[in-house]
Amino acid sequence: MMHQRELTPTEIVKWLDKHVIGQENAKRSVAIALRNRFRRRNVPEHMRKEIYPSNLIMMGPTGIGKTEIARRLASLTESPFVKVEATKFTETGYVGRDVESMVRGLVRVAMNMTANKNQAGRDDEVDAAVEKRLIKALKVSGYSGNTDEEIRRMLKRGTLEEAEIDLIVSETAPQMGIFPVMPGGGSFDGPMGENIQGMMEKMLGGRRKARKMKVSDAREFLREEEFKRLLDGTDHIREGLELAQEYGIIFIDEIDKIIGIEGGKGPDVSRMGVQRDLLPIVEGSTIHTRYGPIKTDHILFIAAGAFNGSSPSDLIPELQGRFPMRTTLNPLDEDALLRILTEPEHSLLKQYTSLLKADGINLKLTKGALREVAQVTSFLNEITEDIGARRLRPVLSYLLDEQFFGAPDIVSGSVRISGKEAKSILSGLADAREDSNYIL
Repeated sequence: MMHQRELTPTEIVKWLDKHVIGQENAKRSVAIALRNRFRRRNVPEHMRKEIYPSNLIMMGPTGIGKTEIARRLASLTESPFVKVEATKFTETGYVGRDVESMVRGLVRVAMNMTANKNQAGRDDEVDAAVEKRLIKALKVSGYSGNTDEEIRRMLKRGTLEEAEIDLIVSETAPQMGIFPVMPGGGSFDGPMGENIQGMMEKMLGGRRKARKMKVSDAREFLREEEFKRLLDGTDHIREGLELAQEYGIIFIDEIDKIIGIEGGKGPDVSRMGVQRDLLPIVEGSTIHTRYGPIKTDHILFIAAGAFNGSSPSDLIPELQGRFPMRTTLNPLDEDALLRILTEPEHSLLKQYTSLLKADGINLKLTKGALREVAQVTSFLNEITEDIGARRLRPVLSYLLDEQFFGAPDIVSGSVRISGKEAKSILSGLADAREDSNYIL
């Protein structure tokens, strides 16, 4: 994993620059927070236990890169990452999600990552085992007169995909996560739900039943079983828990929305309660998950919010103290929007160009046309709700509406849009301020 090749802060910022335009202060802050993790692991053990993560609060309006910076940071280091919204949680005792569910979500992500790592490079081994089981099932389902080699050749040619076989498969427990609330107000995402899920898996884990299915469907079932069998012989659960504890990143968005008034009534009481429920998790506590207990002491927490009319100092003092690093992100001006539209590796312009190319259209927007898109986006952000770079998508979609609708039967070949043409098309959007389909 890349996090084993520890990156310096300058290397981290340089990589983030490929994906996020501007916001240098925020990039520096997350780079320092990430590097401090490496530094902690290289200090004497007696001191290591005392060093806590450099948790961070990002301040700024929506659509300016807060989430993107955190997500790209996790991608760079191959760290388990979850994003949650503070407003989705409720104080303990109320119906809704409890704050511990963010940690359980992080563990699930980490388990998937370690499972994939342990499965990597073993496809040939799994495919051979699956083929062997398919041959065995086919021989008792009407192909007993054929040799193993004959059936193997037919499988490789794909002539048996529709053949039906009787297959003995393991029963699995249904995933409880799809039910938001249990009778009595608990959540299936909570400790009780985790326990029920674990008990059902133990009850059903050893049970097997016969199912009739096509070879094409049976192959997928068998692949899953074989991969699970491979995982049973690994330490992926221990590795997953360690990965979540040491490298996990939890991004808490809209943290400013749970700022309440001490001693207030109504929703303020619940907001303050969510803050107090968050506190032990951010401070460091042990959360019980279906895979085992996990300590949150060294998970990196990054919180974000617009903080319109409020500030991090309005959070309860204990929670403030667990977010020692603060950074303010700047609103996006026209020049920044133009760079976001064109410069990142997977910029919106490159995405839209690729989409149209799939229908045989070679799109070319001149510098003037791109400037018009950025200008109109900036203008609409000023006169309506400022949603930052997110508004680039509806504006560019408006500009290219004729091409997206007309391709490939009405519009084809090369399409070039000049600055003058873009201004003419987008003038309708800039004037139609009530056009909610595009202005959002």
